[in-house]
Amino acid sequence: MTAAPTLDYLLIERVLSGSLPIGQTNPAEKAFCLKYKSTFEVGRLAHRMAQGYYAHTAAIEIAKGPIAKALASETPLGQISSYVTRKDGTQHTFDLPHYLGQAHTNPEIVDELPRVWLVGSLLAVSDAVSDLCRVDGILNRDKRDALRQVPILELLYHLRNGIAHGNVFNFTDDGVKRLRQNPAHNKAAGVKSQTGAEFEIVAGSQRKPVLHGKRVLFDFMGPGDVLDLLQSVEIYFTRIRERYAAGELAGLLR
Repeated sequence: MTAAPTLDYLLIERVLSGSLPIGQTNPAEKAFCLKYKSTFEVGRLAHRMAQGYYAHTAAIEIAKGPIAKALASETPLGQISSYVTRKDGTQHTFDLPHYLGQAHTNPEIVDELPRVWLVGSLLAVSDAVSDLCRVDGILNRDKRDALRQVPILELLYHLRNGIAHGNVFNFTDDGVKRLRQNPAHNKAAGVKSQTGAEFEIVAGSQRKPVLHGKRVLFDFMGPGDVLDLLQSVEIYFTRIRERYAAGELAGLLR
């Protein structure tokens, strides 16, 4: 009897992250890489979204600071000084000094700027997780059921739905049923605050959960808490060795 080939999961992680050529793997590892690649890419997406929020926050801080004020003072008021390109190559033009000022003088814009990147991130990453359960439009129920058993992914799912309903938790009967069957929390998350803050969405004993109608951002979670969740999703999908050690790898390969 031929022994099953040994898989070096660290090697596989390096290949999937792009730091090692796939040619340095054995046939079994290469086959694993091809099968797991789409799952690994969801983790990479979560990483990019978290990193992007740092860049987004840095840009906002610069827009509020002396550098932006100096730039604005060098540009005559009313002069069209920047643009946003349409698909057909034409442009939306706008007054750069005026809109730099809006980033710290318009209360509605100031309030929205910290939230807008996270809204897109939650939508993108949660939808990418859902896409893992479909191949050519056909639902893979086994993989769907396996992913629903991961509490941080269920937490992500319910946050995404709240964001899609105007940043307010809105639980349908199906959503409540799913919540009762699949815990949604960050208790075992790979990244938490220094205080170990936990976030959990529970169905409760009433028809609707207590959180129904409550704001998602930034009442239930703060921006840093969302970053913790995104980074935890990254870790879950990209640290293949940990998934293997926890006995969770089979569910991700279905």
